[in-house]
Amino acid sequence: LVHVPEHWLVYEEPEASMHYLLGLLYIAFFLMATIGNGLVLWIFSTAKSLRTASNMFVVNLALCDFMMMLKTPIFIYNSFSKGYAMGHLGCQVFGVMGSLSGIGAGMTNACIAYDRYTTITRPFDGKLTRTKALVMIISVWIYTIPWSLLPLTEVWGRFVPEGYLTSCTFDYLTNTFDNHVFVAAIFFCSYVIPMSMIMYFYSQIVSKVFSH
Repeated sequence: LVHVPEHWLVYEEPEASMHYLLGLLYIAFFLMATIGNGLVLWIFSTAKSLRTASNMFVVNLALCDFMMMLKTPIFIYNSFSKGYAMGHLGCQVFGVMGSLSGIGAGMTNACIAYDRYTTITRPFDGKLTRTKALVMIISVWIYTIPWSLLPLTEVWGRFVPEGYLTSCTFDYLTNTFDNHVFVAAIFFCSYVIPMSMIMYFYSQIVSKVFSH
């Protein structure tokens, strides 16, 4: 339990039925999401007409969602084991996959918003090329990966169990200045920036539509 924040250890152990219920729910989520995102990836890989620059972002988003679900078996196993069963290694894998898929999905949605913005506001010179889309997707992952590696290596931040100790995320509870700065930085870079981009681009689309 050395890796578990003391905050969670003061609470009573949850009822076994709650663990089992969450485990069953996440089995259903895992099956639906895996099938759904798997179908999206299969359709785009087989239908040449769908291999457009804009749809490259959709494929990347599906990959992020698929990755998000791939960590679910760790949560399910922990739930039926009623706690921190997969230990530190399982926690790190869960945290890394959650970080990569979550931040990656947020930035990909920002790219999709940008694509819609340029298509509508600049229909003649705003067409997205496959090369530009690929560069944007690579940039998304270059931006995302450090936010997973830093806490994984504990260079800055770390991944720790939370809640029922069946899932793991960034350590947002340790009361040190360094950790406060890390939490603020990752909140700004992984949430505020992509959300601001999405809001800006879609607000410009709405403004453009109403101006006509």
